Amino acid sequence: IIFLCVKPNDVEKVLREISSEVEGKIVISTAATIPLQFYKQVAPKTKFVRTMPNIAALVQESFTAYCCDETLSSEEKEKVKQILDAMGVSEEVEEKYMDAITALSGSGPGYISIIIEGLMYAGLKVGLPRDLALYSSAQAVLGTGKLILETKEHPAKIKDMVTTPGGTTIEAIFELEGSQIRQALMKAVEEATKKCEKIREKILGTK
Repeated sequence: IIFLCVKPNDVEKVLREISSEVEGKIVISTAATIPLQFYKQVAPKTKFVRTMPNIAALVQESFTAYCCDETLSSEEKEKVKQILDAMGVSEEVEEKYMDAITALSGSGPGYISIIIEGLMYAGLKVGLPRDLALYSSAQAVLGTGKLILETKEHPAKIKDMVTTPGGTTIEAIFELEGSQIRQALMKAVEEATKKCEKIREKILGTK
């Protein structure tokens, strides 16, 4: 198994350079937007896995979506999953979802970092030391994510669990609703998904 970790516009060049070395082997690519069909056209005797991890792989907490070409056996797919799970968690998905996963999860740490930074500055504004503001903000995001994953509860239920009549949380939520934070996040992911399509069209000349 070989990892191909290059930018999308370098995939064809690099793959042609190593085509003889990867023949008959499994190549796991982390390049965004490039479809399996393109890999097979360049190196038809190679087995390919298209993946989208995120930077949280650095601490073994990535969500990695992946799809395999039809030539991989069940045993080979299991081996691929074991490798990807070492970076966090992984899930095989239909290839048609890969652009959306790239926009949501692949780019997700960028969005969450902005949210954590915003919370940190909020802490500074109300008088917290910088280190305490950052640590408590990051831990709140980490803990909430873990709570949702382990309880399998809808985020709205978790929100309601900490919202009491006339309390501090509902006051803060009232302000957040006015900022249209949900719409901003939805538009961000939608535009990032469209960008995937544009990048692919530029590189391959097709959508």
